[in-house]
Amino acid sequence: MTEKELIGKIQELRQIKPREDWVSLTKKEILGEEPGFTLFPFFKPAFAGFIAVFIIFGVFGFGFVKNSLPGDLLYSIRKIAHKSQAVFVSEEEKPAFQLKLANDRLEDLTKVSAKNLAPTLNEFQANISEAARNLAKIEATTSDLIIIKKIVEETKKLEENKQKVQALGVVIGENSTEELDNALAKIVGNLIEDLEIRTLTGEKEAILNEMKELFEDGKYSEALELYFINQ
Repeated sequence: MTEKELIGKIQELRQIKPREDWVSLTKKEILGEEPGFTLFPFFKPAFAGFIAVFIIFGVFGFGFVKNSLPGDLLYSIRKIAHKSQAVFVSEEEKPAFQLKLANDRLEDLTKVSAKNLAPTLNEFQANISEAARNLAKIEATTSDLIIIKKIVEETKKLEENKQKVQALGVVIGENSTEELDNALAKIVGNLIEDLEIRTLTGEKEAILNEMKELFEDGKYSEALELYFINQ
């Protein structure tokens, strides 16, 4: 499908007008509205975006939108989809979700045209900053295995993707993940403190000491991975 054809499809969508009875029923079902009463009015923007994305996915196909890149006609739809997904993500899962988006941006950098490198890098940095802010709110302990597992998976993938991007000659910047590193340092520090007050076997004590060494070297994601695989 060419860009001209896509524009034509979008223009055709403007002419589509649903029946009034369907609009009324759907509005009632989604927003919980009765005459003079609105249930959860703060959900309106979220559902509106979600419904719009659902309709466009139906017209153009999910894969077509998902694989769009910065600078493509449908890339803005892909960004709306991410925002719609974020509405349904719990506070505990937000750091891993934002790290996943950052990984998506790094993967985009391996495919995007040169003129769109800068905006893609800016979006990557925005995702990293948001992930760091959410991570800073987490008081991770040895009981938060599911949260830690997801963070470990995404941070490990982040390092791999950064290497791939840099191998292509794209300069990400040495301080691009500084906020994230600080947030990870806090989590690793919390885990170390939690382990230090526990009664540990000789093997667990050795793991704790290795975590401390990685922490001192600033290798926070490696310390998290070491912790997780030994639980």
